[in-house]
Amino acid sequence: MTNGAQVIPREQRPVIAQLLAQSLAGPVAIETWTQRDTTLVRTDRDPCTFCGPVAAAARQLAALHPLLSLTPYDLDRHAGRAAEAGVERPPLTVLRGRNGREVRFTGLWSGLLFPALLDAIVFLGAGVAPIAEETRAALRELDGESREPLELELLAAPYDPYSGHTLRVASAFAVESRRVRLHAIEISEFPRLAEARMVAQVPVLTLNGRRYTGAWDEDDLLEQLRRAARGDAEPAIRKRVLHSPYLTLEQAQELAARQAQGLAAPGAAPPGATGEPPATPGGLVIPGR
Repeated sequence: MTNGAQVIPREQRPVIAQLLAQSLAGPVAIETWTQRDTTLVRTDRDPCTFCGPVAAAARQLAALHPLLSLTPYDLDRHAGRAAEAGVERPPLTVLRGRNGREVRFTGLWSGLLFPALLDAIVFLGAGVAPIAEETRAALRELDGESREPLELELLAAPYDPYSGHTLRVASAFAVESRRVRLHAIEISEFPRLAEARMVAQVPVLTLNGRRYTGAWDEDDLLEQLRRAARGDAEPAIRKRVLHSPYLTLEQAQELAARQAQGLAAPGAAPPGATGEPPATPGGLVIPGR
């Protein structure tokens, strides 16, 4: 997915439609918040490079299944509503499913993040996710302990397998628990934001203001949520802290071009990536992943 009218390539749409036909069990509402192009250049904020592609991709995706509905918003025309909804940075996609559970995603959901976003849609439609029963029971215990939310912000990149994996795990938790709230940001298209946050590797997960670098598996993230719920900010012990170096959109495109020219190994992780991708927590498989 890149830009223009064919954001989701036409040849891929039947595969996605088939996946949704087989897996989507209930309605999912899609909201997009975009902003029109402006000649005003701000030095403190990244431009909305992919507002047009996100709007087009959402239209194309919603057309693939009758249980998907789309409501587009313009950030300028609906400024009051945006303030009420806590919308700060376009392009924002809000996915809302059963019981009011939602997943928020800022940026273009492309590359290795797109299959994870499709999984999130399926989870939201079903109202459940493919997690272990022990994990589900533990999340219910957390829900019963307090009404205070557990806020997750995930800084992710489309070239990074660990970002896609962590997005899938965090989305599953946001569907299963009313306390867990997830907002993912595709950080490679926001270099000013990445600089302000001092992002050197991806993924970066922030939980109630505490920042942790690297991928998360189901058990590890559950333990970190338990600690946060009791006010303990100590990081959970992970066997491996897997991450890739942060690349801007231009740097990632340059790497892809070098791979296409045979100057880098096809499908190779960015230089500095560590380890192997962790195992997927559920049974959903996206064709072509």
